[in-house]
Amino acid sequence: MEKLVEIKNLTVAYENQVVLENVDLEINDLDFLGVIGPNGGGKTTLLKAILGLVKIQNGQVIFPGHTSGVGIVGYLPQLQKIDFKFPITVFDVVRSGFVPGKSLMVRFSKEENKRADQVLEEMGIAHLRRKPVGELSGGQMQRVFLCRALVSSPRLLILDEPNTYVDNKFESELYERLRELNKEMAIVLVSHDVGTIASYVKTIACVNRNLYYHPSNIITAEQLTSYNCPIQLITHGEIPHTVLHTH
Repeated sequence: MEKLVEIKNLTVAYENQVVLENVDLEINDLDFLGVIGPNGGGKTTLLKAILGLVKIQNGQVIFPGHTSGVGIVGYLPQLQKIDFKFPITVFDVVRSGFVPGKSLMVRFSKEENKRADQVLEEMGIAHLRRKPVGELSGGQMQRVFLCRALVSSPRLLILDEPNTYVDNKFESELYERLRELNKEMAIVLVSHDVGTIASYVKTIACVNRNLYYHPSNIITAEQLTSYNCPIQLITHGEIPHTVLHTH
């Protein structure tokens, strides 16, 4: 299996407070990794380290064969961290996935415009193409930013709590969509809803300053305790474990 990302001995701190310490992780092609852990445990910081959005105190984030994750990684951030007052249309948001972190005052090619329209059509929101993002519902915004993450056809899709501010209908559609996308790309999904994602992910990483990799989607309360991962676990569907644990 081809290795997409290799994290070695990663340590990240904010104002001398260590958030991640000595983290090791490999993400391979077609992986589907669920990232769980308590609030403040470092889950989002781990994603930002992969994306190059935080300063690393020690260690490395390596993209074998590439100098960075640009063009390889698609990212769906938490919606509450996005400024929707900025006057930008749905179509422009999606196209910005071609130039993450750069000005939108660039000329996009016909192929890029066509690809942006294609992902909007596939997500069922082509009719919102010219609508300002500030006028969208939570579910519509999630669809738009998922299109943005997918427009460059990444090999790794990273999602930070994508079920935030979405309706139940889209949440179900989203996970089924991710199952299909996983046939083409690797996925890293941060979520508090361990029970739901356990039906979709292949492996689990518990992050609470340190990272504990679990090579299965079935995890017990005893394992969470040994991983120093204080969360409540409820599994759904056909997963043969239902565990309620008080902390």
